[in-house]
Amino acid sequence: MKEVEAYPGATPEELKLRKQQLKQHIATSTEIPEELKPLIADRVDKGALLEVVYERAGKNIHFYGMQLGWKHWAIKNDNLKLLETLSTAAIAIATFIAVPAAAPAVLAVTLLFSSVAVSERLRTKSVSLEPEQYRLLMALKACGPISAEQLAEKLSGIHLFGSNVWTESRTLEALKALQLIHLRDGTTESLVTQANTGLWSTNGI
Repeated sequence: MKEVEAYPGATPEELKLRKQQLKQHIATSTEIPEELKPLIADRVDKGALLEVVYERAGKNIHFYGMQLGWKHWAIKNDNLKLLETLSTAAIAIATFIAVPAAAPAVLAVTLLFSSVAVSERLRTKSVSLEPEQYRLLMALKACGPISAEQLAEKLSGIHLFGSNVWTESRTLEALKALQLIHLRDGTTESLVTQANTGLWSTNGI
């Protein structure tokens, strides 16, 4: 394991520092829309995008209190990058689809962290999705249950999914791909589901 400078465990002070660093990154990011930054920072205050990492001592490292190993707080960079990649799409989807009484920024952040949760779950199974698939999942979560035809109309209206118009057949193909995600262990996972009525929804997201 990579050796790093040792110090006593994951203290409250270190957690506070990591949160400050993460919030500073979010505040200065050119990829995250301004209206989302305070809401994402609030999630960080509650522990989002951070994790405790355990490191074991190298033979030339002295550890406080003769510990065999120690832990420290780290920023989940993969999750942060995904959040930045999807944030513009999330606010566009929320603004286009949100019901009149809903705050688009609040919905957008909910969609973003739903995607982050999906990514983290799939990453443990050595699977990843394309950004376009995450955008489709966010749109479906925001407006489902919905028919493939209606979803195609909304995807085309958002103008975030490539230059090609989303037809019903293209949408069905994309939905069926998300309905059968092949995992490394040979099993499958379904991220979307179709009811007997023909309407599509996200599954467990």
